[in-house]
Amino acid sequence: MSGTNLRIYQDFLLAIMGHILINQYGEEALEVLVSWIHEKIRERWREIAKTTGRSDPEYLFCLFNKEAHEFEVIRKDKRALEVKVTKCVHAETFRKLNAMHIGQKLICSGDEAVTEGFNPKIKFTRPKLLMAGDECCHFIWELQE
Repeated sequence: MSGTNLRIYQDFLLAIMGHILINQYGEEALEVLVSWIHEKIRERWREIAKTTGRSDPEYLFCLFNKEAHEFEVIRKDKRALEVKVTKCVHAETFRKLNAMHIGQKLICSGDEAVTEGFNPKIKFTRPKLLMAGDECCHFIWELQE
């Protein structure tokens, strides 16, 4: 199975699981899952920073993959990373499944946890989000003094 097909399959399963959790137990059940996922993401990215010796925004470029995203790099250096994603396989999959709110919680909100775990001195903003219906995702990471 190709990387793209695997992502689509995983997103399909996450969307279905999210719908089931919400229908059976309410939105709170999804929030509990998201909290747990975010803690695991923070732990993983703390370890990545430790083992790589990197804590700069430029390293976060590894989050973008040509199999999953069409993107344009605006800035990329040790102090800042700014990327606009115009196409995302995750957003497309969750949109088709009428589950964009689930995708925002299970996929997109993890970016904050990545940043917190990797380096809390990096400020992360995302003024636009495909999963919210915007024309792109606009990611900005800036190292704060």
